[in-house]
Amino acid sequence: MPFLGVDGGGTKTAFALISPSGNLLGSAVLGPTHPDQVGMERVRETLKDGVAAVCQQAGIEPQDVKFAFFGLAGFGENLEHTAQFQAVAGQLLPNSPHRCGNDVEAGWAGSLACQPGVHLVAGTGAIGFGVDPKGNTARSSGWDSLFGDEGSAYWLGRHLLGLFTKESDGRLPKSPLYDIVKEKLGLERDLDLLAKLDLWSKRDELARLALLAHAAAEQGDKNTIALFREAALELSLAVKAIIQRLEYCHNTPIPVSYSGGVFRSGDYILQPLREYLEPLNATLVEPKLSPIMGACLYAMVLAGHPVDDTLVGKLQEREKELA
Repeated sequence: MPFLGVDGGGTKTAFALISPSGNLLGSAVLGPTHPDQVGMERVRETLKDGVAAVCQQAGIEPQDVKFAFFGLAGFGENLEHTAQFQAVAGQLLPNSPHRCGNDVEAGWAGSLACQPGVHLVAGTGAIGFGVDPKGNTARSSGWDSLFGDEGSAYWLGRHLLGLFTKESDGRLPKSPLYDIVKEKLGLERDLDLLAKLDLWSKRDELARLALLAHAAAEQGDKNTIALFREAALELSLAVKAIIQRLEYCHNTPIPVSYSGGVFRSGDYILQPLREYLEPLNATLVEPKLSPIMGACLYAMVLAGHPVDDTLVGKLQEREKELA
């Protein structure tokens, strides 16, 4: 009987079915499932379509799933949404054991293969999650883009536009950032930016501007390089808060891993993050598995299925087969 993993966030939602031996039986990628972005009805339809798609690929029915883990952005934050998430999962898998959690748990399960440590998500939003050797857990950040999510793609996009406006009106000298933003957004006049306010009110649209920050940094833009450094500092503060609340061994460096689009900017974000983590006795490590494979692995662990390095290695090999 296979294991189902779901990793739902503000950009996309991934689904995968894994056999007990680690073979990929089905996978799919659909739209976002953050209820604040798309509404709970769209969340319900997306989860329904995704589960149906991977079950059809595997030639099974939903009741054939041995265990499922749904990692969903926003779970555990808004109590109404949390109850609705659980209800939807129960409707989709009425005869199969399952568990819902925040998408950061899928990230942790993948990046650290369900072992103690801290995981950072910096995608559309940002959040940190840690597990200590005793199994205690803690989270930090993830307080919504309106007044939190520091270090996320949304946060970078918002600050990027702030830098553009300062360079436009003379509060800062013009840099490569100015020309990149003006060209990519198709602005004939700088003030045309205000005509797009409705667009910038959407989390995913503003988050996409983080790509422009990377492009500017690639051209040596000092302001955006400093912005990535500030993002790294904010993410390190989440790690520090988690470490202070949990019980880690002081003699062994604490592994910290990551997922999310912001980290695709490479050393612009990773190198300063390494520097900020060093005084915390924390070491940045590359993720072992993607969040969707992490969701599948976590489903196995929750079901009591034996997990070892061989199985993790098999899942790593299957990554390239994912939709």
